[in-house]
Amino acid sequence: MRKKQIYFLTGFPRAGNTLLSVILNQNKNIGATGHSILPSVFLNVEKIKNSLSYKNFHSTDSTENIQKNIFLNYYLDWPHRYIIDRSEWCTPFNFSMVSKYCPNDIKIIFLLRNPVEVIRSFLHLCNAYPHFYFNKAYETFDKTALHRSEIEEKIELITAKGTAFDFGLLAYDFIKNKDCVKFIHYEDLIKNPEDALNEIYKFLNIPKFKHDFDIKGQLSINDISYDDEVFGAPLHTIRKGKIKRSTHPNIDIPPYIVEKYKGIFNN
Repeated sequence: MRKKQIYFLTGFPRAGNTLLSVILNQNKNIGATGHSILPSVFLNVEKIKNSLSYKNFHSTDSTENIQKNIFLNYYLDWPHRYIIDRSEWCTPFNFSMVSKYCPNDIKIIFLLRNPVEVIRSFLHLCNAYPHFYFNKAYETFDKTALHRSEIEEKIELITAKGTAFDFGLLAYDFIKNKDCVKFIHYEDLIKNPEDALNEIYKFLNIPKFKHDFDIKGQLSINDISYDDEVFGAPLHTIRKGKIKRSTHPNIDIPPYIVEKYKGIFNN
């Protein structure tokens, strides 16, 4: 039996991650995942190394055996030849885990999208879903103490340190000059999905597959699917039918925010 190949999908939120996974999973040899817990698994094992119990009676080799096998053990029962694990793999710590413990050559697909459009997409969810978690965070504020508009406060929440947006910026800055990454722009994925998929197959050195770009359903693999009720909005629901660009030009973004993220991918 051939050993599974473990590859990675990361990048900006609201950049087509779920859409790309749904398309890739049409190929029965590929298992493109939802948002993965594996970075947290690696982090927690690293935390154990700093515990009193570990320092009191530790076995470095045994702990290394856990980490060396995390990827392959987690996907042991998945029938796919190629696993594409989606998470924030290009932040410095997570990339260090990939570099040390990935069982094959590192190959990462990184989705890019104009940060202002990412913000607009989150604000659209704020407008459409009152129970979205950014709205709930905003509602905890003392409104008498705010000196910015509601939209500015919500942008601050969306772009704050530790958010998916922040991880996207951090990861891009960290990984942009490395050879193990294939950057795919959201606009290119939407306008020319066949070309984008061909680039990905070439990058991963996987035999090409004829994909259907008329989307029939949501992300589901091995009977696992997203439960977005925990977020209060359908973060991972994609439109069925022909692939279309999702944009919200009616949502005005303050000029200083537009200027802040201008030309970020040209740096």
